[in-house]
Amino acid sequence: MNKRINFIFTIAAVAVMGGALFGSTFTAQLNATAFDVKSDVSALQKIRDMGGLELVMPAAFAASGACDDASFEGRTIVDFPLTGVSIDLPTGLAGTLHAMTFSEQIPGPTLRVTQGDVVRMTLTVPDGEATPHGNDMHASQVTAVPTFGAVQPGTSKTFCYIAEVPGVYKYHCSGVNVAAMDQHVLQGMYGIAIVDPIDGYSKLMVEKTAVNANGDVTRDRQFYSADALEFSLQYNQLYITDGNYDQTKMFGHQHTLTTVNGQALGYVPNEIHNLLNNGDVNKNIFVLQPWNSMDLHQYQSQLMFTPTGVHNRIFVENQGNEPVFFHIVGEILDRVTQGNRVQSHATETWLLGGSQNMIVDIVYDEPGIYVAVNHDYAAIYTGAVSITVAGLFLPNINQAATDLGVVQGAVDTGMYAGVLGNPADSVPPYGPQSIHHPALNVHCMCSDAVAQAQADAGAVKLWEAIPAILAAAAEA
Repeated sequence: MNKRINFIFTIAAVAVMGGALFGSTFTAQLNATAFDVKSDVSALQKIRDMGGLELVMPAAFAASGACDDASFEGRTIVDFPLTGVSIDLPTGLAGTLHAMTFSEQIPGPTLRVTQGDVVRMTLTVPDGEATPHGNDMHASQVTAVPTFGAVQPGTSKTFCYIAEVPGVYKYHCSGVNVAAMDQHVLQGMYGIAIVDPIDGYSKLMVEKTAVNANGDVTRDRQFYSADALEFSLQYNQLYITDGNYDQTKMFGHQHTLTTVNGQALGYVPNEIHNLLNNGDVNKNIFVLQPWNSMDLHQYQSQLMFTPTGVHNRIFVENQGNEPVFFHIVGEILDRVTQGNRVQSHATETWLLGGSQNMIVDIVYDEPGIYVAVNHDYAAIYTGAVSITVAGLFLPNINQAATDLGVVQGAVDTGMYAGVLGNPADSVPPYGPQSIHHPALNVHCMCSDAVAQAQADAGAVKLWEAIPAILAAAAEA
């Protein structure tokens, strides 16, 4: 079937979840105390003026992070090039963000390696960039100074380390030798590194109950392959005034928006779903859809899709300044792993502090709508809502796909990703135990060049595919 024609979907019952989560209004978060950061005798400004908190280390430490270490011999070396560059990006609800980015996207590119691999990270800051940048990689075990030091505009810096411990880890800009680090990170300079365990992931055991032949209710342990359909969710906040970082808001914990993968409310329905479900692009399904239009291209909100009865592995990182109370409305987290240790089985919510992470394993039993949230109400009402549709349970959508001749892709995969794909920025690079998604769509808080790179790699531009499908159907 034609690749474009194989892409179509809408959603019906999201309004139920919308009512439960949002009601009928968009509630502002409670005010917190704001601290006036004086600039006349600012210690921070003095640090910036002198070039940051740069320690002078003895010459014996100069080789740390070098890429010719004898311990690297015989190991796989994985190159990870990044560019530190400032660009403007939309926020959907708060105007334009004057962002700082790794490689023109928020979050930065995801690094994926196997435990024991050598990472060779190169950060380039182009001429014309207003400020130096650095890169602190939390998966490394090397001296911070001088490894994570500032890279001046017009120069590059490379360092290497062995990824010794499995898990998911933050990386972030270290500012100008620590000075202004908060600004650089909270304006967008962060990402994750996934370190797969050298001996692979474990099978997933999910404990249910069953009625045996004697009529007794007993434990029923169900086992799933370690292979999994994978997603990644990175949480952060924006503290902005007129598109610029507002440190006073940060100190007062008064965030403007809460973002998931760089975007507030980036995984909710859009006008395509409105049209196919309600017959009107302007009749919203969800109570708040700030990224409706196909004219938004890669910024248009998209939904995530998964089959029922399949192992899902979600890499979660708290990149921000506030706690994340991770919860999936309608489900229980079947397993929570941090580093190389299982922390919990079958729990409702898991708390992540700043710069903390986890791997969530989950199986969706029942077809339906599931909503990943930061279960802090201020975070929910400012953007930390991400919708996953499990299975094929929406009759109106199934009929629409049938009428347009594109339903087979969904039937074959057991999920609507078979016709629409999953948003590319929600899917990490594949590892040895990844189940491949049937298709991806172009989606990111990123420049047009990065969006085009997603398309070149096979992701579909829905803003081109959907009109083509509708036009073809109208001519039939």
